[in-house]
Amino acid sequence: MAKIYRKAVMAVIINNENKVLIGYSPRDKSYKFPQGGLENNEDVLNGIKRELIEELDYHLHHRFILKVYSTDKIRYSFPPDVHPIFMGQELTIVKIKHNPNSIIIPQDDEFDKLFWIEPQDIIKYNTEYRSEAYYNAMLICRLV
Repeated sequence: MAKIYRKAVMAVIINNENKVLIGYSPRDKSYKFPQGGLENNEDVLNGIKRELIEELDYHLHHRFILKVYSTDKIRYSFPPDVHPIFMGQELTIVKIKHNPNSIIIPQDDEFDKLFWIEPQDIIKYNTEYRSEAYYNAMLICRLV
């Protein structure tokens, strides 16, 4: 059976200083944005809300969603033999204005440290095989 790209969502959360939130993942041994695969019959907004709760205990209120980039998706391939079904991920970007009253707490082994960075600095972080896609996400969101 041929592998396919997994449908997924990614949060680009922007604070009042126009910095974006990334985290270090001890599981992946690299930096990444909050993101994850969509479950069966799950829409993008429900998916991103679920992922943010699972990964950061971050409760997203609809009024803080700036834009959903439903046509400008990013895609990256996994290294060989990483996943038995998927060859990589195709992500819908959700641009979010950070609610300063929200608390962000890394959950499980998804993230252990979080950082607010200048969007153009994403290239300075080891994001592994996601680097080109992440930079493209910053372009799509008009942050670089």
